[in-house]
Amino acid sequence: MKGRPMKKYLTLYIVLILGLSLFSCGGDITGETTTEYTVDGLLMLDPNTGLASCYALILQEGSSIPNLTCFIVTSATDSTAMTPRGGGAYLTPDDDLELGEDSSYTIRAEEQFGDFFISVSLQMADTFHVEVLSPASRIYSGGTVSIAWNAPSQDFGYFVTVVAPTSEAVPYSEISNTSTNFTIPADAFTRSDGERVPGVYYIYVIAYKDTFYSDTFIENDDFVFFPYPDEGFSDNIDRIGISGRFGTGIVAYYDSVIVNAN
Repeated sequence: MKGRPMKKYLTLYIVLILGLSLFSCGGDITGETTTEYTVDGLLMLDPNTGLASCYALILQEGSSIPNLTCFIVTSATDSTAMTPRGGGAYLTPDDDLELGEDSSYTIRAEEQFGDFFISVSLQMADTFHVEVLSPASRIYSGGTVSIAWNAPSQDFGYFVTVVAPTSEAVPYSEISNTSTNFTIPADAFTRSDGERVPGVYYIYVIAYKDTFYSDTFIENDDFVFFPYPDEGFSDNIDRIGISGRFGTGIVAYYDSVIVNAN
């Protein structure tokens, strides 16, 4: 009987030690853990202009990593270095990246004199076109706008985006649940008060592989010049100590409508 209190205290001591161990490893009582590194980015091609760019944001516990090199492998023998932009951001130099349709690439980043390394494979869709089906005249005077496109591959996702003539119009973008057609609502051509904003509206579809990207740190308006959904895309990087999202996007050859005033 005298041995029982000692056994009770020993059990309590072991439980406390386990709890402290979990806490020191980044866990808590709910089992959640933190990720040391985050890697996010976007590789995009716009055949309308020929512009191709790659953007990456790589952080260690929220801070940039010193002595990090980042580049994109474009062929068996060629690669393009990405320029540091500060704060852990990297961007390919202007007019210094050549991408092909229906092709694969690899983004690589490694820490000189350190342990961090990552390699992510990226796939680009083939080119495709958007066509406005209604109104047939491309002259819009109300109602919805119907569009269609020739899907480059069923393995890609799509979202529709509308570039308005001025910032007065409410930004519009929406993920498509179909692969070849979509109906754009009337409020895509209006201000927040419902009044139409006249002018030419350019309509694009973006084909993306697995995920796209959502980060307001992207500064280059030529890189992402269109509205895009801020929800509906999931992370696709889940490795030991590394999480994040790296997407690809190819912009369709656009169509347009001319919106008349109310």
